[in-house]
Amino acid sequence: MNRSSIRLFREDEVVIAEGKTNMEMYKIVSGKAAIYFDYGKDTEYLVGIITEGRCFGEIGLLTGKPSPFSVVAVTDIMLLGIGANDFDDFIIEEPDKASQIMKNLAGMVVTMSANVNMLKEEMLKAFSDRADEHRVNMLNQSIMKYRVSGLQGSPYLSKLT
Repeated sequence: MNRSSIRLFREDEVVIAEGKTNMEMYKIVSGKAAIYFDYGKDTEYLVGIITEGRCFGEIGLLTGKPSPFSVVAVTDIMLLGIGANDFDDFIIEEPDKASQIMKNLAGMVVTMSANVNMLKEEMLKAFSDRADEHRVNMLNQSIMKYRVSGLQGSPYLSKLT
């Protein structure tokens, strides 16, 4: 693997910006980073802190999709950037990281699913107080449609149909 992709970020510097596509995964060599939703906005929410040895950015690398969150250096940070061409070699050289990446992704899926369910329950409760049963059922069907449409292109969808 090409180890020349060491990158340095200063404290408070954005490593990955929410909504932007990032085609590298990073392993923290030294320092700490924070994961945020809505970084720099009034609705900013700190998701967590990641430390030395941890990986992040696998979503963009593996899917080519924009990041759902921002990652910001908490301290000066040194990162090993892993691009698509080096990803397989990285996993072979550091197999424990494959498990970490899968746990990161699985945790994100579980958390997002739980959040969608909580939002669904809150919306249904709010609308059921003011709407007729038909509208509540339509809202419920719409929410389910959006959840399923998010699986488009997923390897699970082809197995389900």
